[in-house]
Amino acid sequence: MEKELIGLLGVVVGFVLNLVYGAWVKRSQRKQEQYYLAVVVTMQLDRFFDEAVLLCGDNGKPDQDGFYISIIPYPKFELPTKDVDWRSLPQDLMRDILWLPECIRSAQELISSVSKYVTSPPYFEEYFETRQYEFAKLALTANKVSIRLRKVANLPMRKISDQYYDPISDLITVVAKFDKMRDERHLDQLRIMKEMRVKQTAPN
Repeated sequence: MEKELIGLLGVVVGFVLNLVYGAWVKRSQRKQEQYYLAVVVTMQLDRFFDEAVLLCGDNGKPDQDGFYISIIPYPKFELPTKDVDWRSLPQDLMRDILWLPECIRSAQELISSVSKYVTSPPYFEEYFETRQYEFAKLALTANKVSIRLRKVANLPMRKISDQYYDPISDLITVVAKFDKMRDERHLDQLRIMKEMRVKQTAPN
């Protein structure tokens, strides 16, 4: 009886050890996949951020006809599609990364609409304003996502600012400037519409 109990106990202990080892192996594999994915994606995020910062300083350059054209192309952000497991990331972080290309596409469509239907030559001010505004917001988002991803995967943080150069503050300033300009334009439009209604309802 005692031998049977010892044998049964050995089976149970072996089973538990196998479970623990299997869980450890899965966790170790998951961390490796997460680390690799984080390295690949942060490289893309950092490149996108740097290119977006350059775009936000693009106020255009006159062509031979005196019309201002952009000189900095749109930043690129390419998600890896092979040898990565997105499920190794926390769900909210995975969602924000996978959603970023759609946000970029929407921004480009908005900029294209402004270029076609709103702005006017030769300076195309609304076009350049919208371009800088949208990509300043996207750059700030990409930087926040990169920081979150580095924390999850225990990657070293990237130093992008010093006492001489602080692109984050510059981007925040760009967004705040255009937010203020848009608010002022909206108030002007409301004022003009109000004045027009008053004139229409005024007795002759």
